[in-house]
Amino acid sequence: MDRLERAKVWGAYAAQVRGRVPEWPPPGAVVERDGPLVRTHYGTHGTHGTHGTHGTHGHRPLTHTGRGELVELVRRQQEAFGAWSEPVRWKVYGADPPGLAEELEAAGFTADPERSLLAGEFAVISRVGRDTQVRSALPDAQVRELAAASGPHAMPLAEVEADGWAAYGRGGRGYTVVLLDGGRVTAAGWAGRFADSDFVVIGGLTGPHTELVAAFAPLAAKGYLMGHAAPYCVAEAEGELRTALSTAGFAEITTVRTYRWAPDGSPARTRPVRETGAGGEDRLWGRLSEEFGFRPSMHRFPGIDEPVASATWSLEALDRQEDALGDLDAIVNHALTHLTRPGEPLHWLDRQHVGYVFDPRRVGAPGEPPWPGAVYSDGDYYLYLHPDLRFGTFGHPWEHTLCVWGAGLLAAVEGELTALLGEPLRRRDA
Repeated sequence: MDRLERAKVWGAYAAQVRGRVPEWPPPGAVVERDGPLVRTHYGTHGTHGTHGTHGTHGHRPLTHTGRGELVELVRRQQEAFGAWSEPVRWKVYGADPPGLAEELEAAGFTADPERSLLAGEFAVISRVGRDTQVRSALPDAQVRELAAASGPHAMPLAEVEADGWAAYGRGGRGYTVVLLDGGRVTAAGWAGRFADSDFVVIGGLTGPHTELVAAFAPLAAKGYLMGHAAPYCVAEAEGELRTALSTAGFAEITTVRTYRWAPDGSPARTRPVRETGAGGEDRLWGRLSEEFGFRPSMHRFPGIDEPVASATWSLEALDRQEDALGDLDAIVNHALTHLTRPGEPLHWLDRQHVGYVFDPRRVGAPGEPPWPGAVYSDGDYYLYLHPDLRFGTFGHPWEHTLCVWGAGLLAAVEGELTALLGEPLRRRDA
């Protein structure tokens, strides 16, 4: 790849990947534009603890930003992240104006070692060949252990897993591969691609194993939602990994250095919203079947054995009232929040789709991530649940009803729901 080609690839990467605002923010994250910057944070003041959430910055090249503007941009970000007690990471590339790094250092940011941003063409990378011991795999304990013990990584595996598909936008895809030796995982790599981009972006490799890179070819292929084929693969690297990738056909298109700053205080230990995960969801759905007789059907009503201290309303009145869906959410969300203790989680389930576990006291307010899910069942079963199932809501998409159970929750919402929806269709008081 000659100099002109490297410049062209960097320009495309900067335009398509760098400083991108995701259509779907990662779970629990708030993504904001601040001039040329894209700021990602978690919208809550910190709690005691040494490990927790952190913020990130991204931006397109700051080619026309003056020194005074850089000073002001840095100051605003420190004020914002200081208010949330969240550490921040800010990547600075070799193509950025030198003044940016200088202003970050002057403001107290510390710099990681410089790394190369390398790009390779899949037409060349594929010649490396695929090792027969490389497999695609979902991350497990072995992979997570290898990832945690290696690095630094452009996108740590733990963050990729927490972000889910949102890390790569609508239609994007992620992929994890492992290298086996006698059935034992000895190395791993993970990568992703924005659906409309020319780049497969390597989040991390646990060692200088170029045979893993060739296995990312499926991400580059043209296909459903991916549009055109992606000609390039990019990776951040230094040392042995940089040497190995260069031997495999990668070339440096610029350099990158991560700057870090931590305000006073400790960040929140968990994100406000997280994906429940397949295991957690399976357990909840299993308990609903065992304890509530959950029976999905378009024709058999009701969908659960409605427990004592419950009422069920028809949702048909919502079709005749403008903005009534927002009123429904507001009534239920307010009650759910006040029935939980600080730090106590709730679940939202959407049958056959991703569900979430969340802290109701850290969502929904200005500067916080939105309340996950909805009360009104739009095409499938929607449920809000306390982890022990002692109270919750059950939205039935085919009967077009909402069941609310739990004495405390029912007392908190019954009057307002009856005013909004009419008298309950059914109730169980004993």
